[in-house]
Amino acid sequence: MTAAEKIKHILRSYFNRLLNRRQDPIFIVGTGRCGSTLLVDILMTNPGIQIDQNEQYDWFLQAANDEGKKHNPVYSDIVNYDITVKKSLEQWTPYYKSKLRIMMDTKMSKTNKRFFLKSPAITFMLPELHQLYPKAKYIHLYRNGFAVARSWFKKEYFRVKEYQENFTEDAFILECAKYYNASILAINDFFEGLDEDQKFSLSYEELTEDPEAKINALLKFSGVEEKCEFDFSQVKSTNFKIDKIEENLKSELHRIMNESLKSLHYI
Repeated sequence: MTAAEKIKHILRSYFNRLLNRRQDPIFIVGTGRCGSTLLVDILMTNPGIQIDQNEQYDWFLQAANDEGKKHNPVYSDIVNYDITVKKSLEQWTPYYKSKLRIMMDTKMSKTNKRFFLKSPAITFMLPELHQLYPKAKYIHLYRNGFAVARSWFKKEYFRVKEYQENFTEDAFILECAKYYNASILAINDFFEGLDEDQKFSLSYEELTEDPEAKINALLKFSGVEEKCEFDFSQVKSTNFKIDKIEENLKSELHRIMNESLKSLHYI
């Protein structure tokens, strides 16, 4: 992007805010590994929606980069997430917040489509984002914690050598459970302070059981009139993989995630 284009986007963002013409985003929040990729795949087929697979971790969790995993303790979105968020928010100066708003406004202003952003990175930054966009809407997609912890383990443990160096396989899946529990409780707490027309909750289990009806309800909440052009017969649950977790480990996971699982009525 040229300097002239940057100035143009900055001015457009400023005047849209000044004239109250700025679109407010719809954030898809959750733990990750909760079916959000499936949800994005469905929403991408809607001609009235602007969304992509880029979760913008670099915008929100600056501390969770490759260098972060080389620290002791490790800084990542799963392990030591509280430290990672704290160190990232230390970089959210007034200048950076203005820059972040301009980056988001720029994406939203490219079309007249409804703008959605899916990113598990924002889970513990929701109050700060709410200050930037007080009229934003939030969709919480959640899933049984046993499935999420197992899926995070399968995706991340063998891919990141720092995880293998610092945790056994069982210890790492317990870290995933701690992250899940804290994430769900943080989102629950944030949702309590929102107006009813700003929040929408949907479970992965509901989505896979009756996808078309649940997506239509989500679109109504989002103010999108167009329908998704998606073959809903493709939607299948993969929660059966929970049965592959050994009973001793499942008992420990249950202990760690007890509060969040209860809040979502999984137990």
